[in-house]
Amino acid sequence: MDAASRSAAALGIDFGTHNTAAAVLRADGRRHQILFDGHPLLPSGIYLDHDGSLLVGRDAAREARRSPHRYERNPKLRLGSPSILLGDREIPIGDVVGAVMRRVLAECTAVAGAPRSVTITVPAAWGPARRQIVGDAALAAGSPVPLLLSEPVAAARYFAEVLGHDVAPGQAVVVYDLGAGTFDAAAVAATPDGFDVLAVDGSDRVGGHYLDQALVDYLGGRFAGTEERAAAWRPLIDPDAGSETLRARFALYDEVREAKERLSRRSTTEVLVPGFAADELLTRAELELLARPLLAQTVAITKAVVREARLAPEQVAGVFMVGGASRMPLAATMLHQELGIAPTMIEQPELVVCEGAVAVPDRPSAPAPVLGATAVQPVAPSAAAAAPMFPGARVSAVPAPSPQPTAVLPLAPQRPRRGLPMALLALAMVLAGTVIGGGAWWLSSLDGQAAEENPSGSVSSTAESTAESAASSEEPAPQSSNSPEPDPTSEAPKAITGTVYWDCPQSRTYCRDQGGEPGIRAAADDVTAIGYAAVGTEFTLVCYDTAELITPRGDEGEEGYWDYHPGKDASDVMVEVEMGGGETGFIPFVWLVIDPADVNSLGGLEAC
Repeated sequence: MDAASRSAAALGIDFGTHNTAAAVLRADGRRHQILFDGHPLLPSGIYLDHDGSLLVGRDAAREARRSPHRYERNPKLRLGSPSILLGDREIPIGDVVGAVMRRVLAECTAVAGAPRSVTITVPAAWGPARRQIVGDAALAAGSPVPLLLSEPVAAARYFAEVLGHDVAPGQAVVVYDLGAGTFDAAAVAATPDGFDVLAVDGSDRVGGHYLDQALVDYLGGRFAGTEERAAAWRPLIDPDAGSETLRARFALYDEVREAKERLSRRSTTEVLVPGFAADELLTRAELELLARPLLAQTVAITKAVVREARLAPEQVAGVFMVGGASRMPLAATMLHQELGIAPTMIEQPELVVCEGAVAVPDRPSAPAPVLGATAVQPVAPSAAAAAPMFPGARVSAVPAPSPQPTAVLPLAPQRPRRGLPMALLALAMVLAGTVIGGGAWWLSSLDGQAAEENPSGSVSSTAESTAESAASSEEPAPQSSNSPEPDPTSEAPKAITGTVYWDCPQSRTYCRDQGGEPGIRAAADDVTAIGYAAVGTEFTLVCYDTAELITPRGDEGEEGYWDYHPGKDASDVMVEVEMGGGETGFIPFVWLVIDPADVNSLGGLEAC
């Protein structure tokens, strides 16, 4: 491999609260994640070793078990401080961030060569001070002059370029970014030259970190019943305890965070509390009870952003959920209920931003766009007056002392998206347009804007989760074959419709073979897929049948094929759906929601 190809890599870095992720775009167009010790996520924690060196990632976390006082788990939350106390030394905050950047650059150089360009994503609401800390730290770590890109812009680029959604100029993507320590919502509009942030808001008091704390407090309430248990619990939550107790405290928070993540896939789990013999049972219902007040804040902020941007329903190309904490099913449920739009989500939402940073190939002939690297290229006084209202709204070059042309990052041509035939998509759009409920919200909330119909119901596809299915954590009612018949007194029987839901873990071979979208069969007992159903698509249902080839409890592993929809009972029922153009196909009932109030109801559908 020649030197040119080894250095022709664009690097995108998402410096996160708990984890940092990075992706490279090679000269031949290949894009892939940088792996750190075999994982796509690098823990952002920093540790001051006894020889004065700074350790990053899993090495830092391991050493922190021995000397917790020399470790900072979430340096991104400390950017407002000039330094961090590690052990008995004050470490400048720029050195802390620079150590993380240096590790990322070293891994990129090892696997793809020294990067030709570096893009670092930052929250849209960040001011110059924090942006400059990150930009200067990257320069000090050996990076080329970096571009600081707004996180919602990176997410919108991923939505359009990687997922293949059509975002025409004038339309906008609503980005819901719930990370470990912060929440941001933004309306990002497509323009002929790229993306602009129309409105942005957020909170640095909402995120997975705060939900972890709520869970710890909730578990602590269980130990208050007896003095002996309460005395054993109190040191675990004391941040000033000794090293041995701090190690147990770290283990407790790690266990709680992992339990929270398991509950996004399961209805119950157990938490191992250090120092206690018995595990504590935790249910999704308890988690959602604690999470609802926090998530209600995120939904209210998102709704306010949509209103501030004055987006009509037809202007919303989609609601995109990113950030590791956004995978909680309740978040998608509450968003869907409030906005009337099924949000889009992928298997690993924490990787969206770094991949979006390199979704569009850079142009070597264009001047290197820079934001925040004031130590290298100071901003001219006139630049402040010309700055957009929202930081990072447009990706453009900061003027240097000598005149430079403005550089923008255009959208690459849209790639075709694999899915259902266009006729089926058109049919779904017509059906969804008849739904009145979605338009009602827009009429009441968007400052009096008129909305005579609801074009936003036109196949709002998700890659993992539409919110209708996870609307309740209660035990679902048992499925009955004696489903009620449609009302015979109505003048014309209403068509029975069902919405596709998909929560198939990519760790399963079967799920990977489906490509993230459930397959449609020609017949109930024919395993060959004739098409794939995008999540969120609404079908008109014909009838239901049973499939002898489906084992309700499954043969793959221990959990089978049926358990990819929270709240669904095991079922061998196949539902015949209209695909458009006179064609029909069969979808397993476990991936359809007919009645959101009872996900196991056939809603009056008759047997074939």
